[in-house]
Amino acid sequence: MGGVVSTGRPTRKMLVRVLEQERKTPMWASRAPIDGPLLSYWLRGRAQLLPGTKHNRLPGAEDSAAVARALKAQAPGDAERLQAIGREISDLVAMLQETAGRGWRRRIGESSFVQMSGTDALPLQRADRGRRDALGDGAVHAPAPHAPAGHRMEQATSFVGRTLELVEGSALIERCRLLTLVGVGGVGKTRLAQRLTRDVAHRFEDGVHWVELADLHHGHSVAAAVGAAFGLQGSAEHAPLCELASALQGRRVLLLLDNCEHLLDECARTVRELLALVPRLRVIATSRQPLDIGEEHVLRVMPLDVPRGGDGSTRREDGTGRICPESSALALFADRAEAACPGFRVTSTNQDAVIRVCRMLDGLPLALEIAARRLRTLTPEELAQRIEHQFHLLGPGGGERTAHPRHRALRALFDWSWDLCTDDERAAWQQLSLCAGGVLLTDAEQLCGAPPAYGTQALGGDRGVDAFAALSGLVDKSLADRVDVGGHTRLHMLETVRAYGLERLRENSHGQSFVRRHRAYFLDLAARAGAAYGSAEQATWLRRLRPEHSNLRQIVTAAPPAGEPAEAVLRAAQGLWLHCLTSGRVGEGAHWMRVIIDRHPRPSESPGAVFPWCRAAWVAGFLLLMHGDHDHAERVIGMADRSLTDLSAASPGPAYATADEDERAEFAAAFLQLRGLAALMKQDLPRASAYALSSLAAGRWSTPLLTQPQSLAQLGLAAVMREERTRALSLLEQALAISETRGDTWHRCYLLWILAVVHGEAGKIPEALDCLRCALRLVEEIEERMGEAVLSDTLAWLLASQGDARAATLVLGAVDRVWKPSGVPRHFGFAHMAAHRRRAVEQVRRTLGETAYAHAYGEGQRLALREVLRIAFAGFEALDERHSRQADKGSRSSVSSP
Repeated sequence: MGGVVSTGRPTRKMLVRVLEQERKTPMWASRAPIDGPLLSYWLRGRAQLLPGTKHNRLPGAEDSAAVARALKAQAPGDAERLQAIGREISDLVAMLQETAGRGWRRRIGESSFVQMSGTDALPLQRADRGRRDALGDGAVHAPAPHAPAGHRMEQATSFVGRTLELVEGSALIERCRLLTLVGVGGVGKTRLAQRLTRDVAHRFEDGVHWVELADLHHGHSVAAAVGAAFGLQGSAEHAPLCELASALQGRRVLLLLDNCEHLLDECARTVRELLALVPRLRVIATSRQPLDIGEEHVLRVMPLDVPRGGDGSTRREDGTGRICPESSALALFADRAEAACPGFRVTSTNQDAVIRVCRMLDGLPLALEIAARRLRTLTPEELAQRIEHQFHLLGPGGGERTAHPRHRALRALFDWSWDLCTDDERAAWQQLSLCAGGVLLTDAEQLCGAPPAYGTQALGGDRGVDAFAALSGLVDKSLADRVDVGGHTRLHMLETVRAYGLERLRENSHGQSFVRRHRAYFLDLAARAGAAYGSAEQATWLRRLRPEHSNLRQIVTAAPPAGEPAEAVLRAAQGLWLHCLTSGRVGEGAHWMRVIIDRHPRPSESPGAVFPWCRAAWVAGFLLLMHGDHDHAERVIGMADRSLTDLSAASPGPAYATADEDERAEFAAAFLQLRGLAALMKQDLPRASAYALSSLAAGRWSTPLLTQPQSLAQLGLAAVMREERTRALSLLEQALAISETRGDTWHRCYLLWILAVVHGEAGKIPEALDCLRCALRLVEEIEERMGEAVLSDTLAWLLASQGDARAATLVLGAVDRVWKPSGVPRHFGFAHMAAHRRRAVEQVRRTLGETAYAHAYGEGQRLALREVLRIAFAGFEALDERHSRQADKGSRSSVSSP
């Protein structure tokens, strides 16, 4: 075989020569010699009967048998020999594939079995007559369909993951007649469809046929392509689908239509007509958009799952130090990287870089495969550093040469999607690409159809925009994904899709209009949230703002565009203090406020600019104190005091006092409260009390900044630290009454926490537990992570004091996972509160011993905090029940004793 190599199309003699050489091997020696003319006749017949076969593919077993059966009528005396030839060709194909791997095509000279020309071609009329005679009904029939083994269904590279999709797809194709695999470009729809088709092929005794539509440019060619896949030659007097339906009557066949998105209407019509005409037909389609016909079931194809973390704690190594991937994206990247760069493997040294690559590419298979080829030039660390320039890095140079042009580079992939979008969909794509972390559908509609902000231009120029239709189009085309969040639709884009939209936005001459609209919308959202913090709407707004954290981050930290007024971001700052505190992002919030104050170190000269700036300065001071940066907080508070003093000195007259003076007084009281908080954290109780009393004496307080209840709470906490429990209870209950009246959820959590500490110090454990239970219910309502942490530490102290050392240690372990990444000193720096936790730790260590303590603490770190809290409260209830039984037993014993 080694000498039989050709670079052109093989002649009949070439294939005969291959067969004859193979016959010299022992396993073929017993077979009859090949009749060259008869083989040529067989091949010509196959060319006429199966014209849809790719000319660089060898026939499969079913293919060979089908041709032999159809040729019986034309050469009845050679019928057995024709079938034998078909079997021998099939055996040769199987052997070549098994022994030569991917090189088998070269060994037969890239043979063409379809396009036969010249005087050797079998006349079409003769072939048609043969088919009619063989089937005996006078109708034109396709030959028996063939299973696609070795015909584009077998892939040269390994298939990774997709277990759930294969199971679901297999079930769907059994019970429904049309299954459409829908997903963004490059997500692996074709590979999944081919593997699914291979897995279910045994159910279709009459065969499976695959039709590639990517290169078709006209809708009317879809039906012809389908007919050709079944071996039908179209005729002027017969519609191709009717002719195909006649040929397939009574047969159970599976049809795979690949890449339908650019010919949706014609694909939908073709499939609908075929399903109506051929009752036993099943169709699998792949598309970036559903066909939207009644028989359709859609299977969404999502990117591969990406690794959970970058610390390597959950990944295992084999005996050679190779990391055993626990995510499909990592497994795919590792497999393709090993193929592209022999000797490469994912190890503990490079795993973090590889994980970053997988995450930044969203687990998108095509992007991962192209990126893996870049390891021929770059190290994993260099690849991870450059991956942000993904459309340059993953350009044509990294693609597979044999792939379709739109699959050779990531940008070409999305260029194809861009071309399929309407103008409004393209504008919406660019607008949504600015939304980090997704966006609510209602917000997206406002963004994409909103009136201009700061002189921006409406999307799509001066035309009215049907925002919902444009957004629906993006979802249908798999460019945006929808998620149900609390009964509301939230849209997400893959980072690769966003990156492409941002590139297009940078090329757009009106790109800054999109940016200004995005900033104005979310800054206004934060300002409205902050205005509601002192009301019953507080919890609703905190939940509303939580998923927009990524949008707020990129807006606050980015330089504002030209034309944006400074007051826009300053007003928005009032929504950041409670948002950052309750979401456990105090450190990040403090950084944001440093950026804002550094950018705007004093109020602007515009009328009314002082109060928005002072509000932002208060938020900055609060978050800096919570973060433990007291020096910076004091500087910001001093700057605010000077601005308020300057404003008072510049008062224009009596009319001023009736309006702005009231607001100035509110801010003066707010900064006094903030100074009192700073003194309380330093345990300077006299100054803390003096500032709080001065704030309360102002008579006017900012409701959104919770000035009055916070001042009362600070006085109450100072009384706790002085061990003045009666006074502390009175002050805390006053503050609690104000918060309950207003519907303020957040502050009630902390007031109940301090009350629990007061009761715990007095030995009133049931009362303390009741306060903690109520506070935890409120915490869950607003998902307040810092509140949950302080309450849990107090619960651990109470558990330890009651002798339940194991439960206390579980809580301590679980709560540490909340404190460490928050950027907040434990218990916000209140030494009095932190002392309770310290005593609890010392007590449980003594009770359990170091080994048992370490085991229980580690177990707590592995559990979710709320699950640990459920276990802890259940333990308290069991402990109370035991104590009650013992008390009852003791009481009965004392009564029965003489």
